Amino acid sequence: MDVSTEHYRTLFLSDWHLGLNGIKSAELLAFLETHDAETIYLVGDIIDQWVLGRKWSWNEDCDNILRNLMLKAERGTNIVYIPGNHDDSFRSWVNASINGISIKREAVHMTADGRRLWVIHGDEFDLFMQHTKFLCHLGHFGCQLLMKFNRPVAWVRRRLGLKPWSLAVAARRALQKSSKTFRRFSKTVTDEARRLGYDGVVCGHIHRAEHKLIDGIEYWNDGDWVDSCTATAEAMDGTMSTLHYSPHSSTIEWLRQRASVRYEDRDMTLLNNPPTLLFQGVLP
Repeated sequence: MDVSTEHYRTLFLSDWHLGLNGIKSAELLAFLETHDAETIYLVGDIIDQWVLGRKWSWNEDCDNILRNLMLKAERGTNIVYIPGNHDDSFRSWVNASINGISIKREAVHMTADGRRLWVIHGDEFDLFMQHTKFLCHLGHFGCQLLMKFNRPVAWVRRRLGLKPWSLAVAARRALQKSSKTFRRFSKTVTDEARRLGYDGVVCGHIHRAEHKLIDGIEYWNDGDWVDSCTATAEAMDGTMSTLHYSPHSSTIEWLRQRASVRYEDRDMTLLNNPPTLLFQGVLP
């Protein structure tokens, strides 16, 4: 199978939630195998530490996702990791570097055409989470339950010839539409970006890929890899776009198999560096 690699100046990805059951880990691995960039921003919630001690789900795809990142870093890709609220213990390692992956609390990205973009996860602007953390954890648990129903529902819909539909996605979208906090999120983030003198902001957190101009400030949300498969990309000339990744299942499976062969003799050196003792209990 001939699968080409797409090259970008910058890629922004977030909300992988590695370790959470039901995520799009196969699709994410396939995406990383076929997309390269000079700089990659991991905009938070890469590893889901909220599920530790409960239903930790880690497979070979998750291993190979990390191996892919390390290989990219070794080959010269500038990878910046900005932890979110689900992997916030990594914020203790801000300004450290793990196998060439820099950990930052936030970043400022300069596009090829001169725009200054503020790169943050965004949880600090989620007022609901800030004031009701217990309810957020409860909601996260509820979402996991809904995701368990996705597979049988998807099977039934395929048998009936219906389009794919996710119960978890529908529930999350309904919550976002009904919550003033979610509706105000983009406005709150761009207001702060304006106050700090930026031309725009790239964030994640709310699992909704989006681009809009709010009072002259660009708002980019790179989406997620739990329900959807999206990223924000910058071309070599500074043009930005939202990527929606949806290859054929046979392509995904071929890329997964290729990755398994590609990394079978590669040590998970990420686990062996002193700064990564933080991973103990996080990665298998």
